[in-house]
Amino acid sequence: MEERVKTSFIPKASLEVERKQSPKGNPVALANVIAGFVLILAILGSAGMFLFERFTIEAISAKQKSLELSRAAFEPATIKELSRLNTRIETGKVLLGEHMAVSKLFDELESLVLASVRFSDFSYSSPAAGKVIMTAKGAAQSFNAVALQSGGFSKSDIITEPIFSNVNIGNTGAIEFDFQAIIDTGRLKYSGGAPASPAVESVPASTTNQPAGGAAGPATTP
Repeated sequence: MEERVKTSFIPKASLEVERKQSPKGNPVALANVIAGFVLILAILGSAGMFLFERFTIEAISAKQKSLELSRAAFEPATIKELSRLNTRIETGKVLLGEHMAVSKLFDELESLVLASVRFSDFSYSSPAAGKVIMTAKGAAQSFNAVALQSGGFSKSDIITEPIFSNVNIGNTGAIEFDFQAIIDTGRLKYSGGAPASPAVESVPASTTNQPAGGAAGPATTP
C-alpha cells in the first residue's frame, strides 16, 4: 500500500521567523515624550519667574508708598529743626565740658585759708597745655600759721604742690612770704569737680606779731 505525502501551502519558515522577532519600541516616539516633558517644565518655570517678578515689583512699590507716608507723618521740617537743636545741645555740652570755672578755685581758697593768713597779688600763668601755675604774696600772724597753712593746702585736690618761699618778718611784724602752687584744671571744669575741702582750724593770733595791714584775702582776721 503506497504512503501518501502530506502537502501544505502555508510556509512554515516565515512563521518561525516572525515568531522569533520580538516587538521593539519606537525611538522617535520616546524622544517626542521627553521633548514634550521638557517643554512643559520650561513653560511652568517661565510662568513662575513672571509671577515672582510681578510680586517683587508690587512689594517694592507698596513699601515705597509706606515709607513716603511715614516720612510725611513725621514732618521733614520738624525733623530738620530737631536735628539742628540736637547739634546745638551737643556743642553746648562740649563747650561746658571744657569751660574752666574759676569760682571753684576761689571757693577752695575761702575754705582752706586760715583766718590768721592773708593773700594778695594773685596771678596765674599757663606755661604748658593743661598746666596752670598760681602765684601770690601773703602774710601771716606767726610762723606756726604759715606751717599750718601749708598743711591745709596739701589736703586740697585743686591746689597742688604748694610752695612757700621768702618767708621773713615784714616791717609791720607780720610774717611775709611768697606762695606758688599748681592748679589741677581738671577739677575746675564746669561739668564736674571735687567739692571744696573742709576748712583748717585757725591758729590763735600771736601776741607779738601783727598781721600785715591793707592785705586782701578770702578770710578776715578775728
